[in-house]
Amino acid sequence: MKKFFLALGLVAVLSSCAVEQVIPTKVNVQNVSDMQNATSDALLYNLPLTMVRVNVEVEKTINKVGPFYRYSQKMLNVSDVVTQDKEEWRIKAVYIQTFGVPDESKQYAISYSGKSSAPFVTLTPEGVLTGINNASELQESHLKDYTAEEIPSVEDVNFNEVDMIEKQLSKTSTAAMAQETANYIYKIRKRRFKILASDYEQLPPDGHSYEVMVRELNKLEEEHMELFVGKRQTYSTIQSFDMVPDRMSTNNDVLFRFSTVNGIVDKMDVSGAPVYFELEASEVKELPNEPDVVEKDVEVRNGLFYCKPGKVTVKVIDKNRLIKETEIYLGQYGQVISMPSNVLEQENVSIRLNPVTGALQSIERK
Repeated sequence: MKKFFLALGLVAVLSSCAVEQVIPTKVNVQNVSDMQNATSDALLYNLPLTMVRVNVEVEKTINKVGPFYRYSQKMLNVSDVVTQDKEEWRIKAVYIQTFGVPDESKQYAISYSGKSSAPFVTLTPEGVLTGINNASELQESHLKDYTAEEIPSVEDVNFNEVDMIEKQLSKTSTAAMAQETANYIYKIRKRRFKILASDYEQLPPDGHSYEVMVRELNKLEEEHMELFVGKRQTYSTIQSFDMVPDRMSTNNDVLFRFSTVNGIVDKMDVSGAPVYFELEASEVKELPNEPDVVEKDVEVRNGLFYCKPGKVTVKVIDKNRLIKETEIYLGQYGQVISMPSNVLEQENVSIRLNPVTGALQSIERK
């Protein structure tokens, strides 16, 4: 009987070992270009190609001549007036952003067996790997989109909103109308002064009423003054340019051309002066990348591939004037590195990658 139970226990132990050996935990990651078949029993991901978005904020100033500008000095003693209809553009600011898109040369397949963290991948909608076993921590892209706004021209600016009184409209000459408008401006100023000095027999009941009355008088004066001094209106808009830097990029790429008359124009439009995009890579000592000598019949497995990005300096130059300089990191200027395969062979490991550069951000236990 003892021999029977001993044999039964030995069978149970051997059966348990056999079950454990049936599905060993193994993980291997390969570049799809090195595989004959990457579509079977594998999870695919890409490392990112880092793109640079240059957002250029331009400002347009419209100068519109007032119909009574010739009488400004004589009737109101004002000399700072618009004397010519014109439009002027200037570059107000430049903002640099980076974002990642799939790098087709860095597409990898994860094959695995047994229990591990390997199958729990988190990808962007385009297929760029952001992490392993941390789906709840997926963050939205920080890339800010700008919508170009339609900007009016000098022909769209007018003085139709000015409410003129009957005395002004009844005048038959421009000079007489200007004189009546100037008289009206002086009346507005006098009325405002009396309100502020409390020089009325019947005053507004509270402070808010004072504010409303004074604000309306200020607006009325401003509208009538613009008939003499003209209008200066400023508008801003942002236009974006996407660049794909690589190691073959030149240091004098024309980003766009800019004209003080027409604003941003096409690269080929010689009416504008060129604005250049320059990129200078920092000297980075790469890690050794010689293939290891592997003994015969020894299985070699790669772990998760990630990127050690390179630092570059980006400059935007208007003719010879530097208008923007900043340092950024680019995945394609760095080096691809493989983790040890046993990192992914754990069930409770959590890995996070930067979806813009492919850099390793963290390895944690969950």
